[in-house]
Amino acid sequence: SSSSFLTVKTCRKYSQYGKMCAIICKCMIEPIGKESLMLGKKVKLCDMEGHPVANAIIMSLDKSKMVMDKSLGEEYFEVAILFVYKPNAPLFVKDNERKTVQDAVGSHIVWFIDFVELDDT
Repeated sequence: SSSSFLTVKTCRKYSQYGKMCAIICKCMIEPIGKESLMLGKKVKLCDMEGHPVANAIIMSLDKSKMVMDKSLGEEYFEVAILFVYKPNAPLFVKDNERKTVQDAVGSHIVWFIDFVELDDT
């Protein structure tokens, strides 16, 4: 169905803090069977306001994979941060060693799918 894939949409999600976060982002929701097209793609990781905080590469879309004690499921991509725009920006999911995007450079983390934007540069 046409609702199974979109390339650009307005994301309206309730944040974990309960406030409405409405951002325009290029949310890559691929048709089932074509998810692997996102693997290895360069992306921008955005904060809750939709501002880019880092560049990363999509490492996994495997919904059953565990990263940072989280199952990727329908909510997360596994990403590897390459370059940081805002070093002190907090991670959505933190652990003992990684609290900010700067802490996560060179490691694999999870990032909410709705805050990942395809990097066209």
